[in-house]
Amino acid sequence: MRLESLLLLLCLSHTAAAGGEAVQVDEQLTVQPDVWAEVRALRHLVVDQRAELNVLKTRLTSSESELQELRGQLQTLSTNTERSKVAFSAALTDSGLLGPFNTDTTIVYSNVFTNIGKAYNPITGIFTAPVKGVYYFRFTGMDYRSAVHMGAALYKNNQRIMLTYEINVNNGYFEHMSNGVTLELEKGDVVFLRLPANKGLYDNNESHNTFSGFLLFTL
Repeated sequence: MRLESLLLLLCLSHTAAAGGEAVQVDEQLTVQPDVWAEVRALRHLVVDQRAELNVLKTRLTSSESELQELRGQLQTLSTNTERSKVAFSAALTDSGLLGPFNTDTTIVYSNVFTNIGKAYNPITGIFTAPVKGVYYFRFTGMDYRSAVHMGAALYKNNQRIMLTYEINVNNGYFEHMSNGVTLELEKGDVVFLRLPANKGLYDNNESHNTFSGFLLFTL
């Protein structure tokens, strides 16, 4: 009986051990698929995050380009705004008599009162349009000699726009003249005044002879 009992116990132990190994194998087979599923899920998450990151990089690049373009537009607007500030006014020096001469002579108004935008050159007497636009110009003249007619002609580039002159019938008395014009100018066009041949002007420290202009609006 003892031998049979021992054999029975050994069989039961072997069966129990085999059963335990089967349980562990089943547990491993059950747990293993769950781990790989998590790995795959993490890989998909990383791929999705990379895609979102690429989208964000693209948006950031686009935003930087738009910002750069906006900065350029603001700089251009600021530059154009500064260029649109154009106004000048100048007079002859108090040198007394000017002319008459045998040929037309450019009048240089060297006594500058205002020169916003630096478009008027007091050395040459020439105004140069800094931007395309509509400008207004005005000039005055004075003389007292009856033997010499006073006069001034306004030019746009090489085209004479207007000629103004006055005859002094009262010798020794100041006679004045004035005129003005609105002109459409391209950038780089020039405007200036010439003293016609055989005409004259007179000025002193009271600035009777002036040349003024300003930009009305850009085009």
